[in-house]
This record gives sequence, structure tokens and C-alpha cells, in this order.
Amino acid sequence: MILVFYLGKIPGFNLYSTDSDKTVALFTISILFLATCIAPLLIALALKKLKIISSLKMPNREERSIPFLLTCFCYFGAYYYLRYEQELPLNGLIFYFIFFGMFATLLGFVVTLFWKISIHMIGIGGITGILSFLSKFNQDVLLYPLSVSFLIAGLIGFSRLRLKAHNAKQLIAGFCLGFCCELFGIFYLFN
Repeated sequence: MILVFYLGKIPGFNLYSTDSDKTVALFTISILFLATCIAPLLIALALKKLKIISSLKMPNREERSIPFLLTCFCYFGAYYYLRYEQELPLNGLIFYFIFFGMFATLLGFVVTLFWKISIHMIGIGGITGILSFLSKFNQDVLLYPLSVSFLIAGLIGFSRLRLKAHNAKQLIAGFCLGFCCELFGIFYLFN
């Protein structure tokens, strides 16, 4: 959402918005940070303390199900809170970004029940999908941010291979899942 705020040129959710719109954007970004970063981290730490997972790396596919499902609830809670409880005056695209991030996480959870997929790559794939959408939306290719996101995706993929945490299929599937959920989901609803 920080990238969207700085690069997206979305009415009411950008650097040039009114002060009240900037306040709403900061509030949105803060809630999303708490729900998608801090809460899942605390959940993982609690699950480790309770010995439900063996380590924060969750090397076994079976260990990932509960943390993944709880993270899905965090995403849904943030989406519901921002959209229906707070009824924030945000551009609909912001809610689409959040919704399809939540949808990618939910699909990742379902895939994890049967096969190990790279959660890291789902995340960077989603970011790359959003940047690709913003390039079309703004009719201005975000060449440098897109290049950096692909570079980061490559580095993440390389590091996950090097650590033997995933194989190439799991990495590619994760990236494609995140990318397609954001890009195609938003294109479908937006057009």
C-alpha cells in the first residue's frame, strides 16, 4: 500500500491528496501493517511457543496450514474493518488490492493443504501484479519499480532455492498465484 500511495496516482490515495485523504491513507496503511505483518508474526511466535510449529521457517508443509489460515483471518479482518466498520472514503481500487491479496493468501492456504508453495513468492508476485496494473491504470509504465520488483522476485527465488526451502516449481507457482490474483482479479472487476 505504501508503493500504491507513492506510485499509484489513485485519486484520494496519493502524495498529492488532501490532508484528510492522506490521514485516511495513513490509517489504512497502519491497519494493514498491523494485520498483515505484526499479527501474523505474533501468531507464528505463539504457535512456536505452543510447539505447534517446530520453527519460524515452518519447513514442513503440514506446519504451514494453521499459520496460513490464521493469517487469512487477519487479512479478512483488516479488509472487513476498513471497508465495513470504518466505511473509509477510499477509492474502490484500494479495497480491490486488499481483497485480492486476501484471496491470494486464501488460495495459498488451500494449495498448502496438498503441496508446498512459496509464500514469499506469493507476496512478491502480488506486488508485481499491482505494479503491472498501476502501469496500465496510469497509462505510464512504472519501468523502474517493475524492474526492481522482478529483481527482488529473482533474488527471493534464488535465496529460497539456495536454502533448499523450495524447488523451482514451488517458487514459480507462488509468484504466478500472487501475480495473477492481483492483476487479473482487478482487471476483471475494474473493466
